[in-house]
Amino acid sequence: MRHICSLIILMISLFGIFGSCLGDETDQGWKEAGIRGGLSATAKREYFHTYEVYAEYGLPWALRSSSGWGLYQQLNTAAGVLMGGGDNGFIGSLGPDVALKNPWNGLELDLGISINLIDKRRFGKQDFGSMLLFGAYTGVTYRIYRGLGINYRLQHLSNGHIFYATNTPNPGLDLHMFGLTWRF
Repeated sequence: MRHICSLIILMISLFGIFGSCLGDETDQGWKEAGIRGGLSATAKREYFHTYEVYAEYGLPWALRSSSGWGLYQQLNTAAGVLMGGGDNGFIGSLGPDVALKNPWNGLELDLGISINLIDKRRFGKQDFGSMLLFGAYTGVTYRIYRGLGINYRLQHLSNGHIFYATNTPNPGLDLHMFGLTWRF
């Protein structure tokens, strides 16, 4: 998972550097909103699941062909509840995303990173080491009818030992996320 996170960070960084040279004002604004639910993808001390609402804000940087296919940069935000070990807590996230899509086609792929905040670091026997977690994800969305779509995302959360001592627990959490989305 560490290699996937590094690849995602590299792709978003490069797109941010080179994509800022190419702008398209029509890509800006709130583009999408939806609901997601998820469950643990890997065994941990506790079993986790989550529910959240999310929204996507289109940024003005896009690289696309005349057919409409291209890379689009966007900002994702979400708020919800994380449940595990008999405990419930708030989880919120914010971060950039790069999507390969055609606005007039049904399929899109995305990669992103995020900063996540949970309202407690312990859920039952599971200690995440901090309330600030970093995330990385990859996902796919398919538009069923007009703006309505379904999506899947494999998401990883971890404190990454970035701001914390190396003896701080860092168990991470991998989630399978499934959702319904509506594009405006």
